[in-house]
Amino acid sequence: MRVMVFPVAFMANTFAMMVVMIGLSLFGRPELAADFGLVHGATVALFYSFSGNARSLILGESGRVDGAAILRLRLLLLLPLAVLAFALCIGVVDGGWLFILLLVMRRAAEWLAEVFLSEQELKHQGKAALRFLLIQGVLSLALLLALLDDGVWALPLTLVWALSPLLGCLSLALLGRALGHAVPVMAGIRQMLPHFGSTAVIGVSVYVFRLFILLVAGKETAGDLFSAFALGGILGAVFSQALGPTMVRQERSAAGPGRMLQLFNLMLVLVALAGCFLLAIVWSVPHLLDWTQKGQLFWLAVGCSLVGGVVMVLAQRIRLRILQDAVGGDVFGSDMLANILLVACIPFVFYELGAGALAVLYLLGAVLSWGFYASERHGLLHLRARGLLSERNLLLLIAFAIFLPLFFQLGGGLFDDRSGTFNSGGVLALLPIPVSVLACYLGVVLLGGYSRARLSLVSLFFVFIGMLLTSLLLGLDQGGEGRQKLVLLVQYILPMFALVLGQQYGKRDQSLLMLAQAGAGVLFLVIPLQLISTLLDGLGYLSPSLFIFSVYQHLQYVPVVFVALFAIVLFVGAAKGWPRSGLLVLSLMMGGYAVLSMSMLALCFMLLVCLGFFIRMLFWRRVDWACGVISCVVLGAAAAGLYAQGSEFFDHKFAAVTTGEALGVPANLSERVVFWRFYVSEMLSDWGVFMLGHVEPPDRLLYPSAHNYYLDFIYNFGFVGLLPLILLILYSACTALRRLPRVWSDVELLGLLGVVAFLLLVDNFLKVGLRQPYSGVFVFFIWGVLLARLAKIRCAGCSDSPEAT
Repeated sequence: MRVMVFPVAFMANTFAMMVVMIGLSLFGRPELAADFGLVHGATVALFYSFSGNARSLILGESGRVDGAAILRLRLLLLLPLAVLAFALCIGVVDGGWLFILLLVMRRAAEWLAEVFLSEQELKHQGKAALRFLLIQGVLSLALLLALLDDGVWALPLTLVWALSPLLGCLSLALLGRALGHAVPVMAGIRQMLPHFGSTAVIGVSVYVFRLFILLVAGKETAGDLFSAFALGGILGAVFSQALGPTMVRQERSAAGPGRMLQLFNLMLVLVALAGCFLLAIVWSVPHLLDWTQKGQLFWLAVGCSLVGGVVMVLAQRIRLRILQDAVGGDVFGSDMLANILLVACIPFVFYELGAGALAVLYLLGAVLSWGFYASERHGLLHLRARGLLSERNLLLLIAFAIFLPLFFQLGGGLFDDRSGTFNSGGVLALLPIPVSVLACYLGVVLLGGYSRARLSLVSLFFVFIGMLLTSLLLGLDQGGEGRQKLVLLVQYILPMFALVLGQQYGKRDQSLLMLAQAGAGVLFLVIPLQLISTLLDGLGYLSPSLFIFSVYQHLQYVPVVFVALFAIVLFVGAAKGWPRSGLLVLSLMMGGYAVLSMSMLALCFMLLVCLGFFIRMLFWRRVDWACGVISCVVLGAAAAGLYAQGSEFFDHKFAAVTTGEALGVPANLSERVVFWRFYVSEMLSDWGVFMLGHVEPPDRLLYPSAHNYYLDFIYNFGFVGLLPLILLILYSACTALRRLPRVWSDVELLGLLGVVAFLLLVDNFLKVGLRQPYSGVFVFFIWGVLLARLAKIRCAGCSDSPEAT
């Protein structure tokens, strides 16, 4: 049990300021305790964000990053972070600048001491750790007594206490190695970037998590929930920050589980039983807890958090094993996905299940963390199994679920509204949710291997940080406006998870082939049923009904998605030599479908697909393929046009507006011009507005949509929020141009590139498809696949096009 001295010393270093703060609060100095809390919160947010999992990396001895390299980086970052922390506190804390300076010095000293303590543990210097523990215990108690007395010794003792972490564990040998480290600074920063991102996203998400609960539930409910989460989740916090790294290192070094591990596992079982017992009391006999003066929600949250704490410990074990792996793993992807998804769940839990359901959030976060950590390396399913769980079948099923326009409602099962004019009225229970959303998140966890989707993860991280930053600078805590802003942020960010799935998917062999096969399956399933339903209903335009369920937004976003699918199937089918009869039948149906959808954008897209296919086949000397496909498309379109001609909807859709008759401008395009003028004028009205966006959305009665995703994004979250997405588009374009000869020779990849380019640069300049759950998940998914495929062709001889063979 001597090994326990190291985690206890680490706890004394990490929690000393909190212990003093609690003592001041309990013994009659709440104002001073509040000052301690404010400085502690600001310094933890900054220094923790740049902690980079240092202790686990040092104990892991991977050889990539050692204690000297980490200490060197911390010495370089120390002054900027300390100045920023001081600036954040100077206008908020009432204790004066010297008091703030000393507390910031204390947190900075703790930050450096983490490295020295980790080196002591690595070298088994138990006496030094025990000495550090005694120094911190004595000085913290002395400082508490001096502050309570408010005598002349308070200030000198605060100075000694602030410097004591370094005085108790400073190693001149390690300091010398750090200052003389041979590895260049930029190389060290690159090695640590994933770990900085990991801790940064945790720190930011904890803040947003608390703020979101405060905005949706109110201060009183939020206060009870925060206290309950802290009380029930203390086991997970202590394990992750103090006990866990030591225990995982002991597991790696010992031949079998030690006595400490057995006792700890027993404690986990007891805590889980205690949580279940408390939940049973809350549900069955809640009056037994009336003497505590706490409501049922508080104890429900405590019970769920006790169980969640056990799950979090199991999750943190996996996380720490990855960090201490000999090959030097990182958990940036897992931390980012789990924390952002947890924040995104808050409005759905609150508005659909009520305030009481917020009690399960800590447990939900623990389960999400366990799922993502467990799938970090290879996914939850090992994809070497045969039969139904083979890699090929799983990939086909994921893509099929992403493409299928099947919607469900939380309050009513499968979506089935044949009017074509459905409006949820802002009620979450009535909002049609596509199964592609569930398939996206489940697919991310099943496929795992997040390091293969690093580009998508980094892009998603910076979009999230940019949107959050602009919201905070505009005043996110302005009551209902702040709540509305965060809900809008969630709406934008959720479809972007499909970008990660797309990169995971595209790294697999034959990913484009399986993509096209799944797309063909969806088109052959949906299009005939929808065309038959249209003929039976006699509407003169495309019916939303598929008999069993209905397609939501069947005239707005789905037609463009289906034409995009058709293009992918067409190019892949031609490259792989699929039966021509099947492609011709599909072309015939798609021509009629595009016309009946009355979507001018889908019709223009179909025209470009046919033209691009003809040009590519002309160079390939397969003009007969192109002529057959184009003939079938024209034939189907002509038949559908004759059927729809003369209908009221057809005339309204394609008639020119009165003011635009001379130019022949369709009514919906003329409408868009009015909206674009409004959004552009509002964005350019002020430089700050352009960079940060607006606090409130526009009046939806007057301007229901920007009809341009990028204008809509900048209006709400500013150019700063959109910048990472713009950079990703530019990166995709530059990568494709640099590899253009290889892309041109790969018929499959060429078709995918054309589809993604149209959706990003045309479709979303006329609509807000990337905001919508179904179309947004679809576009981000195939964009991620494109990024993965472009990265693969950097290797010589990896093209699998027919011409290469």
